[in-house]
Parts: sequence; structure tokens; C-alpha cells
Amino acid sequence: MKERKRFCLWQYCVAIFAFLVFSLLPGCRSRIDSPPIKIGLAINLSGRGGLAGEDIRDGALLATEQINRNGGINGRLLELLVRDDGNTPLGIQAVDEDLLASGVTAVIGHSTSGNTLIAYPIITSHDTLLITPYAATNKLTGLDDLFFRTQVNCDLYGKKGAELLQRHGVRSVAVLLDMSNPDFVVDWKQSLQKYFSGTIYPVEFHSNQPVPWSTLIKKLLGSNPDGILLLTEASMTGVALQKLAAAGFSGRRYATVWADTPQLLRYAANSADGLSIITFIDPDNNRPTYQAFSRAMEKQFRKKANARSSRAYEVVNILADALRRAPDISTESLKKALLAGRYETILGAVRFDRYGDVDRPVYEVVVSKNQFHSTGPI
Repeated sequence: MKERKRFCLWQYCVAIFAFLVFSLLPGCRSRIDSPPIKIGLAINLSGRGGLAGEDIRDGALLATEQINRNGGINGRLLELLVRDDGNTPLGIQAVDEDLLASGVTAVIGHSTSGNTLIAYPIITSHDTLLITPYAATNKLTGLDDLFFRTQVNCDLYGKKGAELLQRHGVRSVAVLLDMSNPDFVVDWKQSLQKYFSGTIYPVEFHSNQPVPWSTLIKKLLGSNPDGILLLTEASMTGVALQKLAAAGFSGRRYATVWADTPQLLRYAANSADGLSIITFIDPDNNRPTYQAFSRAMEKQFRKKANARSSRAYEVVNILADALRRAPDISTESLKKALLAGRYETILGAVRFDRYGDVDRPVYEVVVSKNQFHSTGPI
């Protein structure tokens, strides 16, 4: 009888211990029993400009790893599915359909405005949220849909660009437009026209075709402008700066967030000095969280943090925060959680308006001695 009582007491103790373990550690139980929450990252890794995609991927991977190390999403792991769209329409369609078939909760992508516009109907028509830190086109502004972005739109860039030109005393500007990404460059130029009281001389070319640099430089300088705005990505911006320097141009030179990567300095050699970049990324960011992110990037990937990787890191953390606050893992709940939140990120405060757009500071970043430095918000 005593042995039976001892056995029952032992069973009771085991049951109490098990109850305490599983009630006090719900995150552990959830992680064991629940499947991971999947989000997709659809970017260009192998097409033209694919090196910038590697920075995006690394920033997103770092964020995902840190989130999982700190308990995941209410105890569930966050799984990042990385897909290479090859910077082609067929590649974009293929990877987006693959991510949808994999059951992702949201897709982060794509690397440019044009590519994001191709992805937009594919993703959102399947009741899945599309969020990007990279597309600035005005064509997705002010829509009550399943599209969010942490990038400011071209209208704000055009407004701030006009203010900067006025501050510099520029009354005429020649604009080099790379029509391989028309949804960004045309929107940017049209927004500038809306706010700039001076004269604009547009010069168009396609970087996916042989570039007639001598003709382009002659057209840019033919109007004798006070300044030149390069609506081009990093490599084309760097080459253009070298060509302008060789032609003896001494006026103001401007570039955009599209060229805001370390690759710019590699292609520009020493001709980028004095260039003004209009961007929402502050290179003199001394927030402790940003400094920690920067150290982690160097430790894990042996590379410095930059505008591409920091934006990817930011957007993954914003998604994770919204997923934690959502009552369930559904598109409707995720959208409501994103709209309701205010986020203090490594790049500053972020709040979405009712359409999923953001209004955040735009900076003038000046290149000096092969370094990027901010003059402050425009």
C-alpha cells in the first residue's frame, strides 16, 4: 500500500512538473509543435546590378537569424525564402509564383520600381502582402491595397530635390534618365518638374543597350546647365561622373537613392568628390541599434553595412513586429497590425499612412574623399 502511495505521489509530481514546464515555456512548445512562419525575399541576384542584391539578402538574413535567436514570432521560427528574379519579367513571375506556392505570409521585393510593378498584381491578387524598401514609383501611391513600402515615393524625392537645387542656386539642370527603369526615373523627373521653377533638360538612354557616352555627354552639356542630375544606378552613375570630369564639367552634380551604394565609389574612381545624393538613408547614423547592426554585418558577412542591407534589415524587423502583434497569421491581420504600429528602427521612426506609404526625412548626402556624409535633412 505504501509503495502504491509512493508511486502515485511520484506520478503526481511528474505531472505537476510537466504542467509547469509547458505552461511557463509556451514559446518552446510552440516552436516544437508549430510550423515556421514563412516570408519571401524576391530580388535580383544574378541579373544586371545583382551585386546590390547580395547586400539586400545579407541584411535580411541577419535580421531573420537575430529574430529567431530571440524567440522568433511568439515562439515560432521565422523562415526567410530567398529567390533570385534575375532582373527579368519571366524571372519575377516565376519566383513570385514559387513563393506563393510555398505558403509565404508576405513577400519582400523587388529591387526596383519596375520589377515591383510587375510583381504587384501577381502577389496581391493572391491575397498576399507585398512590401518593399526599394520601389519609389508614384504609381503605387495612395492605394488601399496589400502593398506597403518603407521607401519614400518619387513625389517626395522630387519636392526635396527641387528644394536642394534652389538652396544651391541651380536654375537649370540636365537630367540623365536610364530608361531601363522608367517607372522610377520618369516619375522622379516629373515630380521634380512639379516643384522646380527652373529649366529641366532631359536626356534619355537605355543601360541594357550599348551606351553612347560621347553623345550623351554632349547632350548633357549642350544646354550649359548649372547642374546635372543622374537618374542612374551605381555603376552608370560612376561612369557618368568620370565622363563629366573628363569633359571639364564643374557645375553641381546630383544622384539618387538608386546610386546610394559603395559600388558607386568603385566605378567613379576619384570623380565622385562633391556629388550630392538625394536619399532617405543617413550615412552618419549613430543610433546604438544601427551601430550594433553594422558590427554584426562586419562580423558575419565581412562587409560594411550600407543603404541596401540596412533597408532589408529594417523591413524584416518591421514585419516581425507586426506578426507578433497580429491576433493570427493572416493577410488581413498583418495589414491591420502594420497600419497600427509605430516602429523605432535602425534607420529612424517609421509609421505607415492608411495606404501603406511612409513620410520620412530625405537627406542630402555628399561624397567627400571617398566617404558618404550627410549635411542633414533637406
